[in-house]
Amino acid sequence: MRYFLSAFLLVITLGLSAQTAVHFDRPYHVAGEVSWFAAYPGGTVPAKARITVSDPAGEVLDYFFVEATDGQLRGYYRWPYGLATGYYSLAVDALASNGTVKRLGRVEHAVYSDKRVEPTKGGGNGAAASPVPANGLSVKADGDNLQISGLNGAAYSVSVYNEDVIGARTQVLGIAGEAMEVDWADTLFYEAGLALPDGAPVQTNLLPVFDPATFTFGFSKTDATGSFVLQTGKFTGKKNLQVRSLEGTELRPTVKVPSAGGSRRIPVVTRSVAEYIDLARRRRKIYQLFATVETEINAASMPQERRQLKVNRDFNVQDYKQFPDMYEFFREVGGELRVRLKKDNYVARLYNAPNQRFFEDTPLYIVDGKLTRNSNYINKLKPSDIAYLAYFYDNKALRRDFPALGNNGVVQIETVRESANFPAADAAGIFTVKGLQPAATFQPRTAGNDDIPALSPLLLWSTGAGEQSATVALPATDDFGNYLVVVVARGSDGQLRRATVRMARNVK
Repeated sequence: MRYFLSAFLLVITLGLSAQTAVHFDRPYHVAGEVSWFAAYPGGTVPAKARITVSDPAGEVLDYFFVEATDGQLRGYYRWPYGLATGYYSLAVDALASNGTVKRLGRVEHAVYSDKRVEPTKGGGNGAAASPVPANGLSVKADGDNLQISGLNGAAYSVSVYNEDVIGARTQVLGIAGEAMEVDWADTLFYEAGLALPDGAPVQTNLLPVFDPATFTFGFSKTDATGSFVLQTGKFTGKKNLQVRSLEGTELRPTVKVPSAGGSRRIPVVTRSVAEYIDLARRRRKIYQLFATVETEINAASMPQERRQLKVNRDFNVQDYKQFPDMYEFFREVGGELRVRLKKDNYVARLYNAPNQRFFEDTPLYIVDGKLTRNSNYINKLKPSDIAYLAYFYDNKALRRDFPALGNNGVVQIETVRESANFPAADAAGIFTVKGLQPAATFQPRTAGNDDIPALSPLLLWSTGAGEQSATVALPATDDFGNYLVVVVARGSDGQLRRATVRMARNVK
């Protein structure tokens, strides 16, 4: 059975001044649900921004980056299961071209525990922004579509949610902060600290940072407190990076993600909220029967391509897997690496063939993308566990491809299975960073297309950029009730505007 929507109330319009603001897909969420949002920065829009999510105590739950599209920052976040009821915060940060991180603002959003609860007495959960003229933005229902007018070529976002289920709340826009006229850096960025094992900060003007995903080196510098801001090219998901001291000192980096802030406010549990939580639990049980979830996130990560470097000599070590250890392999096969055993320690020097001499110190080993100069570890590896080995010893190529760290040659090793006993002092320099959130679009379940029921309080979340008008198709579902449509767009005068219309779903 298919259902459609028809308008029955007048369009209500209002606007907001040129501040950073966040449009959520609905007024509140329950733990386990997905928030879709669009942030509209006031002033100059950064090409990339960091979104930080914190709990009511101010502890960081997660962070990720989003890219600007037509002056809008779009993203989503699945609230973890088991969260306690409270106001959770989202902060929007960006990096200025002068290297300073600036907070565009933060917004609090009500999230409820999914545990069954009785209604409590109290006021509302926040008010909408003060109404100002909408400057021509309007929306109306036309059969199976929404007709949006007055977009002025700006980006817009549209949410359609079941007001009978969620409740008649008005807060759909969260004001996050003031407008900023800033020259933004088009990069991902990480505030970090660097210390010795005893916790003492490390100050250096040249800090090599290795990215194993692309096999490239970057450089940063730290201040007297060991703090630095690391910038990287764009990637999705997360990956490991490694810092390495020029002197071989053990370093311990820490990524510092500033909190989005906490909140002592507690969302009021109205009768409609209590009923919604109960319905959310029932929907979850229904979808569990179909081995799926209410909102699936179909997002594709951006592949990271490793640089293709010209090696001076390489080996398929599996052809020599009968050797007991790599020390014997180097002695019998890979002779460019001369290894001597002195007082139970291996001393290795790589032969510089173009200059017909050996380098003066230990080469840089790169094992499965991890840096070390520990010759004891390398020579005790078993050839049966190594798939590939390569030497790099051309001086010009070393300066180009392995700056600062490759002046004594480089030995690349790829193992069959990652070693579990990588040197702890080198592993201490490895840290994880998160990149761009993989792009995803809201995919409503469509009634009649499969055996899974199309039940959700959120009928539609859509974003785009229109010229003067746009048409948005409304999906059919297995649900019914009165729906609220909210359209948000930036005006030509810099104001953020909102238009709403209420709609009833009728059987057809």
